Amino acid sequence: MPKQQELQKIQNTTIIGDIQIINAIGELFNHVDNGLSMWSGAGDRKVSMQINFKTAFANPPAVTIGVTGMDSAHDQNLRFWLSAKDITEKGFTVEFDSWGDTHIARAAISWTAIGKRKPYEVKTTSASTIR
Repeated sequence: MPKQQELQKIQNTTIIGDIQIINAIGELFNHVDNGLSMWSGAGDRKVSMQINFKTAFANPPAVTIGVTGMDSAHDQNLRFWLSAKDITEKGFTVEFDSWGDTHIARAAISWTAIGKRKPYEVKTTSASTIR
């Protein structure tokens, strides 16, 4: 499974006319190896990750997000909430919340952003700066 950083680095982009689609899949967190809060804690817990789009959109895109894998303890209820927050044309924040006595070792997600692509910027150089 891809590492957490790959949700940020490995993004697939598809352009259809003036629409841009960017998506990625990978591990959001692994808390079992170091005994971190999702695995060893209790009560309200949250993991957040900022996702920066490889290429900006013209406006904030529509973002869908889903769980693609989860490793959790079998002796407690599985409680979680996954959401995309603070969506802008440059990125968004993934939030994964859990509560109670739920223990989640690791979770993987996929996300897709769809929206109008930013027009290409044409840069011009004045004759005085060309040598």
